[in-house]
Amino acid sequence: MNPRQRRGVLLMGVAVLGAVAVFLLIAGYVSDIGHRVGPMTTSYRFTDEVKKYAPITADDIEEVELPSKWLPEAAIQSFDTSRGLVATSDIPAGAMLQEGMASSPPELKPGQSEIAILIDAETGVGGKIQTGDLVDIYGTFSVSSTDAQGGSEKADQARVIVSNAQVLAIGALQKIDSPDQEEFRQTEVVPVTFALDREDSLKVTYAESFATKVRLALVAPGTRSQPPGSNGVLEGSQLLKAGRG
Repeated sequence: MNPRQRRGVLLMGVAVLGAVAVFLLIAGYVSDIGHRVGPMTTSYRFTDEVKKYAPITADDIEEVELPSKWLPEAAIQSFDTSRGLVATSDIPAGAMLQEGMASSPPELKPGQSEIAILIDAETGVGGKIQTGDLVDIYGTFSVSSTDAQGGSEKADQARVIVSNAQVLAIGALQKIDSPDQEEFRQTEVVPVTFALDREDSLKVTYAESFATKVRLALVAPGTRSQPPGSNGVLEGSQLLKAGRG
C-alpha cells in the first residue's frame, strides 16, 4: 500500500469516527430532551371558534400529540364527537379541550314541553340571547276599561309573562308581513323555542296572540330574576311616573 492509499484509509477512518461521534452526540441530546419533556400523550385542540351550546363536531377539533407535562390537568385525552355534546361556553380557536367545556345539550324536565314563538329579531333578541340561556318574557298590551262616566278607554300595560324561561333553540331569521297602521311592512323575526310547563306555555301563547310586542330580557348567568311589582304588571301611568322620577 503506497503512501497515498494509506492517507486515504486514514481519512476514511477519521470520517467514520467523526460520524460515530456526531451520532452519539445527537442521540444523547435527543435522549436528554426526551427525559426533560417526558412521555407524549394525545389531546384535542379547537381549530375553529365554537359558540356556547353549539354542537362540538369532528370539524371543530383536531387530535394533537403533546408532552403530558405540558397539558392542563383537566385536558381531555379521549373524546367521541358522535355523542352530540355541546359547548358550555364560547370557546376560541386554539384552545385545548378540557373537562367542563362539553356537556349534553339542554333537555326538557318532567312536566315541560317545547313551545316556539316568533320574536322580533331587533328588539326581542338582538343577537345576545343563545341556546341554554334563561330569559324573562315581557309583553306590552293595550287594555280597554270603563271610565267613571261609563265610557270606554284604553290603558297601556307592561307585563312579565314568564320569568326564567329556558331557551332550547333559536331558529333562522325570517321576514313576515305585519300591519303598520294603513300599510303593510316586513318585519324580521326569529323563532325561539322555550322549555315551559303547561301554565307558562298558555301564558306565552296568549301573549304572542294578543300582545302589542313580546320581548325577551336576558337573565344574568347563575342568577334567577324576580318579577317587578306584586303581580308583575305595570300600568302605563306607572311607567310614565317612573320615567319622570
